[in-house]
Amino acid sequence: MFENDYTIYGIYATHLKYLVNDAKVFERYIDVYMNAAIIGFLHGRSEKKDNSSQDRARIYADAFATERLNCDFIYRLIMLIDGTTELSTQQRLERAFRDDSQKDTEHAKAARVQNMDLFNSYIFGGIEELYEQFTNGATSREDYINRIYDITVKFKEEMDGIDYESKLKELVSRN
Repeated sequence: MFENDYTIYGIYATHLKYLVNDAKVFERYIDVYMNAAIIGFLHGRSEKKDNSSQDRARIYADAFATERLNCDFIYRLIMLIDGTTELSTQQRLERAFRDDSQKDTEHAKAARVQNMDLFNSYIFGGIEELYEQFTNGATSREDYINRIYDITVKFKEEMDGIDYESKLKELVSRN
C-alpha cells in the first residue's frame, strides 16, 4: 500500500490537475489525494473509477513515501469507520490493520484490492466534491481564495458541531 506510483484517469485526473495547477488550491497531487479521501468520506460521496484515457495524473512513489504515515492513517481510519458494509468490530479491525499486512494468502490479496477500491472510491468522490466546491461561482484567484476561506469556516463549524463521544458510542453499539 502506498509504495508505488498511482495513476488517476479520466475526469478525476482533469479535476485533480485543475485543483493543483489552475486554481492552485493545493500544492501537490498527493495533497489532493489525502484531502479527497477525507472529504469524500465525510460527505458520503464515493465514485467509481474512470478508466477512460482522456486524461491522467500520476502520483509518484516518492510522494507516497514522503506522506506514508498520513496515507496509512487516513486509510486505516476510513477502513475502521466506513459503514457501507455490515462488519463486526473485529472485521473492521482486520480490514484496517491485518488485511494489508498479510501478503501471502489469496484471501488477503483479494481483501486488499477490495479495501483499496473502497478507499479510492472515496478519493474519487472527494475530488469531485472539492472540484465542485471550489469552482462553484469562482472565476478568479480572489474568488478561489474566498471559496477556500468559506469552505474552511464551514468545515470547522461542522466539525465543532459533532458530538464525537455519541458518534463513538453509536459505532460501538452497532457492533
